[in-house]
Amino acid sequence: MTYQNDLYVELAKIGKSLSSERRLEIMDLLVQGPKTVEKIAELTKMSVANTSRHLQVLRSGNLVERKRDGNHIYYGLASSRVVDLFYLLRDVGEDQLERISQIKEDFEKNDVYAMSLDAAYNKAKSGEIELIDVRPADEYATAHIAEAKNIPLPDLKEKLDTLPDDKDLVVYCRGNLCTYATRAARILSESGYNAHSLNESTYDWNRYIEKEGAGKNEN
Repeated sequence: MTYQNDLYVELAKIGKSLSSERRLEIMDLLVQGPKTVEKIAELTKMSVANTSRHLQVLRSGNLVERKRDGNHIYYGLASSRVVDLFYLLRDVGEDQLERISQIKEDFEKNDVYAMSLDAAYNKAKSGEIELIDVRPADEYATAHIAEAKNIPLPDLKEKLDTLPDDKDLVVYCRGNLCTYATRAARILSESGYNAHSLNESTYDWNRYIEKEGAGKNEN
């Protein structure tokens, strides 16, 4: 075994970890916060055994770590660099794979209007819109956009009377790999609200704010 080959063998563990659509789905969930294997299995609709096997592969590449809390073991991404890696992979995929754009366009061909991150940020800052986070409560508690109100998607229809009717509603979820925001915006539109989907994640929002701050500092 040569020096270079040994290094490539180790790096290939990362590639193997990322080479499954189900493991990417698990990583997308773990970006939102730590979860038990049972919760991951429930959200991905996989068996606990199959979920455990995928988690073992992710752990072999040191992309995922586990921590015990009482009687429960929680899995999470190993570091902020791993979070960055996941979103970099997503962004490169969108740039390099035309099929990804086509899949998204086909899904979004409906009467739901998407709002750009730039527009949503500026409108939220001026108080023109109400931001709604439709992820589960535990994911919202882990990290969320500061101005956002949490109404998990399954509860949305029951909470319509808690929403303002004098503002546009902008809904976000886990990002553009997630369908919750579009589905929620459709429900709101059909209920008479002016609703938009923001197909960006909390990570994307925070990254946008950092870039905005960096741009102002340069000026």
